[in-house]
Parts: sequence; C-alpha cells; structure tokens
Amino acid sequence: MRISQLPLRISKRFHSKEYRLAGQEQSVSVEFEGKSEIELKTGHIARFASSAVVASSGDNAVMATVVQRKTKQGDGNGVPLQVEYRPSASAIGRIPTNFLRRELSQSDNEILISRAIDRSIRPLLPLNSYETQVICKPLVLDENADQIMLGINAASTALHISSAPFNGPLAALRVAMNSRGDFRINPTQEELHQANLNLIVAMKQNQKTVMIELDCRETRGEELEQALDVAFTNVEKLHLAMEKLAIDSNIEKDVLPEKSLEKLMTVLDELTRERIYYVMTDSTHDKISRDNEIKAIFQDVANSSELEKFDREDVSTCYSSLTKKILRETVLSTGIRCDGRKTTEFRPIRIQVDMYKKLHGCSMFQRGQTQVMSTVTFDSPTAAFHPDSVAQLLGSQRKKSFMLHYEFPSFAINDIGTSRSLNRREIGHGALAEKALKDLFPKDFPYATRLACQVLESNGSSSMASVCGGSLALFDAGVPMKNAAAGVAIGLISDEQEPDTKYKVLTDILGIEDYAGDMDFKVAGTKDGFTAAQLDVKNDGLTREQLRESMQAARAGIDHVLKKMNVMRDRPREQFKSTVPIIHSMRIEPHKRVTLFRNNGYNCKLIEAETGVKISAEDESNLSLLAQNKEKLQKAIDLMNEVLESNTNVDFAFGSIVQAEIVEVLDRGVFVTLPGSSRRFFMSNAHLSLNPVRHPEVLGLKVGDKMSCNWFGRDEQTGNVRLSRKTLQGSSPPATSQKKK
Repeated sequence: MRISQLPLRISKRFHSKEYRLAGQEQSVSVEFEGKSEIELKTGHIARFASSAVVASSGDNAVMATVVQRKTKQGDGNGVPLQVEYRPSASAIGRIPTNFLRRELSQSDNEILISRAIDRSIRPLLPLNSYETQVICKPLVLDENADQIMLGINAASTALHISSAPFNGPLAALRVAMNSRGDFRINPTQEELHQANLNLIVAMKQNQKTVMIELDCRETRGEELEQALDVAFTNVEKLHLAMEKLAIDSNIEKDVLPEKSLEKLMTVLDELTRERIYYVMTDSTHDKISRDNEIKAIFQDVANSSELEKFDREDVSTCYSSLTKKILRETVLSTGIRCDGRKTTEFRPIRIQVDMYKKLHGCSMFQRGQTQVMSTVTFDSPTAAFHPDSVAQLLGSQRKKSFMLHYEFPSFAINDIGTSRSLNRREIGHGALAEKALKDLFPKDFPYATRLACQVLESNGSSSMASVCGGSLALFDAGVPMKNAAAGVAIGLISDEQEPDTKYKVLTDILGIEDYAGDMDFKVAGTKDGFTAAQLDVKNDGLTREQLRESMQAARAGIDHVLKKMNVMRDRPREQFKSTVPIIHSMRIEPHKRVTLFRNNGYNCKLIEAETGVKISAEDESNLSLLAQNKEKLQKAIDLMNEVLESNTNVDFAFGSIVQAEIVEVLDRGVFVTLPGSSRRFFMSNAHLSLNPVRHPEVLGLKVGDKMSCNWFGRDEQTGNVRLSRKTLQGSSPPATSQKKK
C-alpha cells in the first residue's frame, strides 16, 4: 500500500517535517561530579507523538511523550494540560501482583510523581495553549532510580523540542545533604535514606525557581540556601543540553491565535471596577459572602446591553481576569489585603485539644476559616503499612509505623461531592503533611500510629493546618516527639510589568490570594529548622531574592504559630490515656509457638475471638499482645497458658527410657506419641537403628507398635524434642506389635 492510500491523518503525519526530523536520533549527555549522570535522547522512539524524549541516568530510563490537540484551545481559566506518570512493573523485571497481573491504576507513588512533573511544567505553558497531554513511562529502573528527577527533565525536554509554546528550558536536580554537611547531586537511594536534607528543585534559566520539593530533618535556613546554591550552580548544564536538542530538532513553535479582548476589558472595567474594589477592600466579608458578592456583580452586568455583542465565555474570562487584577493592584499599592490584614499578619488562631476523651489523641486547629480536626489512633505493630514488592524494590515506599491520612470532604467548601475516592490533591496534601512530621516521630515507638486529618472548613492552606493540628494531636496522645511542628503558606503578588522588582510577599494566604497570586509556598518546620516544603508558582519562576524573602517570611510565620500552639500544649502528655490499648511482650519457647500457630493459627484466633486481644509474633522467641485493658490482657494470657500447658506438658529426665507408640510411618521416619500426651513427635530413620536404613518397614515398624527410646530433651535453638533408639539397639527388645493374634 502506498502512503497516499493511507488515511489522511496518518498520511499527513508521515509527510510532516516534524515526523521526518523526529526520525533523526539525537542525544546529549550531562556530567556531574566527574561522571556521566544524565543523558537526553530523542528521535528514536514514539515517533508518532508530537515529541518524545528519553532521560536516562545509569541503568535507569524514563520516556516522556507530548501530544497536542490543535483543534481545542484553552479558555484562559487554566492551562489545558494533563500529566500522567504510568507505572511499569516490567521496568524492574517483575510481574504485577494484582489478580489480572497487569498495570492497573496508579499507586500513591506514581500520583505524587505525576503531580511533581505537572507542577514543574504547567507555569511555563500559556493559558490559551492547545490541549496538551504529557505521558511519562519508565522503561528500565533499578533500586537507585530517581523517577521524579528523570520524569521532570524528560517531560520538560519533550515540550521544549515540540511545537508547543513552552517557555523553557526547565531542568530539575535533586540535592541531598548528609550528617556531615556534604552535598551530593542526584544521590543513590541509600544516600537519600541517610540524608538530613532531600531537595528537588526545578529551575529555568537565569536562576528562576519554578518548583521545590523539600524533605529534611530540622534543617536550618542557611543549609537550605547552600543546597539551593549547589542546584543553581549545576543546573545550567542541563539547560544548555536541552537548548542544543531544540536547535538540532529545528521545530517551529506554534503561534497561538489570540482574541483581542481589550475593548471588552475596558467595558467591564468601567461597569464593575468600583463594585469589585469595594468587595476586595471590605474586611467584613468572609469567604462565602465575598464569593457570593463577586458572583452577584457578574450576574448583574453579564446581561447588560453594553455586553450583548460580546461572547458570554469571553465575558466570563475577562471578568475573572479583572477580579484578579484589582486584587493584585490593591495589595501592591496599599499593602493591605482583602480581609484587612497587612502582608505579614496572621489570621486569628484557635486551638482545642482532647475534645473527646475516648479518642487516643485529638485536636482542632482553626486559622481564620481553615479548620482541621486531627485524630490519633494506636494499634498493634502488625497494623503498620506494608508496601507491595514493586514499591519495595524501587525504594519509593517502605514499611511505615506512622501514617498520616488527609481527607478533604466537599462540605468544607460548601459543595456537593460526586465521588468517595481519593483524588490527586488529597494524596499530595497528605504526603506533604506526613513528610513534615515523620522524622519527628520516635523510631522505637511500640504502636503503629495513624494520624487522620479531616478538613472541616477550607479557606487557605489546609495541608499546613494539618501539620499544626496533627502535631498537637500527637502531643495529646502522648507520643514523645522530638519537637512540635507547624506550617504556613506563603504567597506572592508581583507587578505585571516589573515582576522581579515590584512585588509583595504574603504570609498565611487566603484561598482567593492563592487563586489570584503568583505563588503558593507551603513550608513546615520546628523551632530548630525546616522539615518540609512545597513550592508552586503561576508565573515564570522566583528570583533568588524573592525565594530568600519567602523563606524568611515562612520562618517568622512558623515561629508565630508554634508560640500559639505552645500556649495550649507545649509537650507530649506524660502518660497515655486510659483508652489507649496496652502492649505486652511475652516470651514463648520456640517449641510452644507451634501449638499456638499450627492449623493456620487456630488456637491464636480462638483466643483473639474470645478476648479481643491481638496476638502477633515479634520474633522467634517473643509475642506481642495488644489489649484494650488489663482485664482482657490477663484473660488472654490465662487462656494462652492453658492451651500451651495442655499441649506441651511432656517432659522427662534427660536420658530416661520412655515407651513411644508409632502413629504414622513415612519414608523418612516415624511419628510417635509419648505417655501422658497426644502430641506427635517425629523420629527420623537416622535415630531408629545403628545401621543406615532407607525405610522404617525394614525394621518391621508398623503403626500401633510400641518401642523403647531415649529422651534427650529439647534442642536449644528450635525447641524440637530429641528421641533416639540407637543406643538401646543392643539391650532392648525389638518393637512389639500390640495387635491380638
């Protein structure tokens, strides 16, 4: 079949300049610290996509593809971008462990990677760009794979060499700091697990920061600045590599068709500016009333005669832009925000702890109209989170005895929910709050602990409120944490003409300031240093000075919140509440474990059902019992001793001769019972005769026969009974049958 006979869409694709260029393989490599670290390659894979790039480091490779739908353009209310990081068990040489044995939905790890890539590239695409989808797929991974770093660089490069109007290049690096204060670029997983600071930063040229992910152990601000300096120094190598690929690809960027809405903006400005300005400067409004007033203004003017000749969708887009513009101008010119606060001022904070005595620990943290209820639950060590084998191999998830779960129900914003499943936002916010608290949690804490943070009202950063409320709830539960942690959201509003020099940094931002502003910088920490941070921007990035001011504002904000928290509870509860379950460790001899856990744990499950006490094995010699109170614990111990004594009371003097009855004959030996017990013991062929035998029947042994043997006690390591008749072969009579003739 000739190409001309193919469907029109495919035929055009084959003839396009973009496809022919994509067929030319190109690659660049970037060296860090004297060895090749990252290679970017294009033109050899997924050539029907608008662009495709493979980013590799060592034995790891991640592919990113870009596809645009040029028949659908953004409406100006958000970038029409989809980002997916899809799982691949084959990349690590495994078969998925689910029932169908195929990749299904994304795990939390893939969702968090998708969010990090999305947050990095979204600010650099225009609002009116064509609908764009970026799909990242790991090709090969090992235990040292840095999927986030490779995914961001692959996706950014794919956009940069495509026809999409991407304001790149954008590059990402991971920097880790060990306990000695040494920095390492793109560290191994083992180095990460031992690091005191783990920083991922995505940057544009001219040292503008677009995205930050920070996970650290109470790191000082100076150390964080040093880590950023290391990233700024080395990231330019990646920028140059991406620029080289873009020049070699020679792809022309799309020129987006734009509507001229200046006249519409002028008309809207004349009709609504005074009313919007009044709403934006009236500090008596709360979130609901302010939103309702803004909607009411739009409804009043949308059907006016002055706007009849304009498209309704364009009117809505321009009205949204005008609302943001007036809020930004007001803050920049007056330094006063829409609720009457100054740029560094906090909303009122109200705290409650121990509201419900039955709960193991609880708190209610309210900051303005953001309200989070946090509850702590203790359970047995077996209730800890255990990841699947694929996640364990990649090191992305490990066993966790401390878990933080974040829930954002629809009623928190006066909405009706349509789904009960977690969305990407909830998973991301929960992971950030957990990151802020996990390194403060004691490593040797005996309980598996779940911290549930439910957002009851939301107008501002609920994830940082979860850090504050979660820390208080853990203190209320009696968890001996190293320090209390608090979090704050920092915003930025900059001048459109001079964004790098004219700007205001805002502390404790509202929802509308997040919506209309240029930045959402969530930072958490203790009195001794930072523990987590997450930066999202809507402009083309932060300058070094803007980032430094934001960190200083975050440090002052954290100290302010910690001071408020310390008034209510400044240290963990000295004793657990009476409702907290009791953990009791009990030593058990190895040979008695068999009695408790044999037959699929029948005796163990019987005791658990009778008493409600959870029984789990700590190791080969110790059991862990989790009971609701001392009475139930004692009842479980009594039942356990009763079961063990009734089944393991066989004991004789060392070397004594006992009469054993054969109950089963096997090829490798026989099972016997001893006087006073119905329990079966095994004797191998090696202990049945002085001479080697292949089968017990050679000695005339049959079921029901009785024979004399020596009792040599129990093995010190395994607890197994040691029986032998070898030493009695010359003195004792042969086995005698009990059957009547």
